[in-house]
Amino acid sequence: MVHDFHNRVTTFPFSLSLSPGLPHRNSRSFGFSARRTRDAMSSPPSPSFPTIRWPRLLSLLLFFFLVLTYGALGGGRHVMTIPSSTFRSPRALAWDPTAQHFLVGSSLFPAALASVSDAGVTETLVFDPILPAQSSVAALAVDDRRRRLLVGLTNPSALAAYDLRSPRPHRRIFLSPLPDPSAALGGVAVDHSTGAAFVTAGSVVVKVDLDGAVSVLSRSTIFSADPSSEGLGGLVHGRNAYLLVAERGGAGRVFRVDDENGGTKEVLGKALASAAEGIALRADGGAVMARGGAGARWLRSRDAWSEAVIEDEAAVEEGWLATAVAVREGRRAYVLVTPAEEGGGEKGSRIEEVEWRKEREEDTVWLFVLIGAGFAIFLYWRYQMRQLVANMNKKIA
Repeated sequence: MVHDFHNRVTTFPFSLSLSPGLPHRNSRSFGFSARRTRDAMSSPPSPSFPTIRWPRLLSLLLFFFLVLTYGALGGGRHVMTIPSSTFRSPRALAWDPTAQHFLVGSSLFPAALASVSDAGVTETLVFDPILPAQSSVAALAVDDRRRRLLVGLTNPSALAAYDLRSPRPHRRIFLSPLPDPSAALGGVAVDHSTGAAFVTAGSVVVKVDLDGAVSVLSRSTIFSADPSSEGLGGLVHGRNAYLLVAERGGAGRVFRVDDENGGTKEVLGKALASAAEGIALRADGGAVMARGGAGARWLRSRDAWSEAVIEDEAAVEEGWLATAVAVREGRRAYVLVTPAEEGGGEKGSRIEEVEWRKEREEDTVWLFVLIGAGFAIFLYWRYQMRQLVANMNKKIA
């Protein structure tokens, strides 16, 4: 008892001086704290070196390098094969951003439509027995905001709209004959803000409202100014209330058409749309064209399409034709590639991603810039680690 009281008296004042703000504890805990603190004060501090996991660091750097290299050098184009046994003679092409698959139409009759997944799985999308027996699909457009599929038909020329929210095969909303049923239908476009559809037929641009009512938007004499012209081909709607319309044959002209009053003017440039089969718009405002055996072409304008230049071109394999084009995710262009010779349908068809040489060169430049920046950061970090270790060694000494 006396011994325990002596321990309390000798350890308690010492513990209070070390930690005056701590609550009172029993004698054994305060005595242990004092002894441990005294030992820590008498022993020299041990240096704490940073732990560097070199294998993990090198693995991360290698992974980063491989990812950048794969992206910059392409990593192989995305190609989807459409066997002739599942879908014959595809002609039109569109991208459905909500369903995340491509839509294709057949040039054979009766009209048929199918969806194609990224893996190349083809499924029937629309089969409409009420359509005329000789009808075939010439062009497609997706009104994603209202979930409508717009189908340009030939024999006779008409525009059909289908509800993509309905079960397959999708319900038809309307079928609107065009003013000239015998006119060759060139393309279909949609204004995503209003839902209005636009169709080229012969040398006329037609507007179709949400209810299927048809009116002529432009019958400009500029369209027929070139005697060698074969009429109007593909068209696409831009964000600034205009249409870009490509000419079939002739001098390969491109026209800018106001989507309200039909005002038309020619886009300045030499043979911009030569051999154009279809046209699509990129998110950056550039236009991509499918040009048959000539492959694909990328046009760019810096003055709202008063004038345009050819930015880049991409070829297709010999013996094949790029007959339609679609843009997915704002930038990636895909073309529908079909056999060139008659009766070549047994080979099937393909949807191929377009690989632009200019974009590959830009990606390669950025690759080396990033690698250089990463290497500089690594050297700076290594220098800082050496300085830290040197300073700690000086303090210990």
